[in-house]
Parts: sequence; C-alpha cells; structure tokens
Amino acid sequence: MSADPSPPIWIELVRAVPSVVTAITAIVGVVIGARGLHRWRAEAIGKRKAELAEEVLADFYQARDIIQAARSPGSFGSEGSTRAKADWESEDDTRTLNAYFATVERLNNQRQFFAQLHARRYRFIALFGLSAGEPYDDLFRIRSGIISAVQMLIMTHQNRDQGSLPTNRLEWQGIIWEGINKPDPIPPHLDRIVAAIEDTCRPAIQEAVK
Repeated sequence: MSADPSPPIWIELVRAVPSVVTAITAIVGVVIGARGLHRWRAEAIGKRKAELAEEVLADFYQARDIIQAARSPGSFGSEGSTRAKADWESEDDTRTLNAYFATVERLNNQRQFFAQLHARRYRFIALFGLSAGEPYDDLFRIRSGIISAVQMLIMTHQNRDQGSLPTNRLEWQGIIWEGINKPDPIPPHLDRIVAAIEDTCRPAIQEAVK
C-alpha cells in the first residue's frame, strides 16, 4: 500500500500563517514598547532637567540680589560687631573696621543659601554638562573676592599710612562697596553670570512646557 501523498504546498503555507502573524505581532509589540520606554525616559529626564533648571535659575537671581545688598556702603545698627576687636583699636577704628566687616557679615548670614546653591552645582553639571558649571565658578569667585578685599582692608588698617598704598585700599573699597568705582564692574559682571545661566536653563524650561 503506497504512502499518503504530501499535502499541497499552499496548505502548508496556510498552516504557517498564524505562527508568522504571531511572531510579527510580537516583534511589533517589542518595537512599540521600546519606543514607548525611550519616550518615557526622555520625558522623565526632560522633566528633571526643567525642574532643576528652575531651581538653579532662581538661585542665581537670589545670589545676585544678596551680593548686591551685601555691597551696600556703610553699616547699620550693630552690623559688623561680630568681628573680633583688636586691643589697639580706637572708637573711630572700630567703626571703620565694623563697616568693612559688615559686608562679610551680610554674606555670612546667607551661608546656608550659598551652601545649598553650591550643592546643586553637581546635579546641574551631571544633567547639563561640565561647561554649565562655569557660572557657578564665576559667582563664587566674586563672592570670594569681596571677602578677601574686606580681609585686606582690616589687616592693613593699622599700618595703612606706612605699609599699604592708598590706591590698593581704594581698589579694595571699590570691591566691597558699590558706587566707589565709576563705573562699578561688579553689577555688570553679575548680570553676565545670570545671563549665562539663563542661556542654559531657559531652553530646558521652555521645552518642558511645550
């Protein structure tokens, strides 16, 4: 008795269709899922960047205001009195030195804010790149320069007529107090720092609200 003949090829093809369709459906599902995951990750990162950008931008606006307020000439009330007084000081010396130190005192009163601002720097660089941290360096350079100028004025005060040139002291006073130098270079420098951070932050903020 002869063996059963093989079924026609078209029957085999018909039988294979469900398996092929199932495989294609699975592949399409994987592709769609991967695209969805990629989109979700991109949106999540974009949201994180926008939120951090808003915080950092607000930090820089506030830092500019704090530094400008700290450079207000003179002192009020007991400002500057946290400075350790030297034995040789007269009343006039104390008033002058406290007026210098008031600038540092105002910055020190915002120590926690500047620590928080600096802590965000690392997250900001991680999301926006190393060059995005340059405005931070510039901002803290201005702050350090003001503090150093105050220290130099205090250190050289006793021997100001013998040891320090008057031009140096005028330069230091122009750093710690607004309006001494005309034009005053610090406010426009602060504005450039804020503009630089805006250039990084605003695109991320605007992209998140589209």
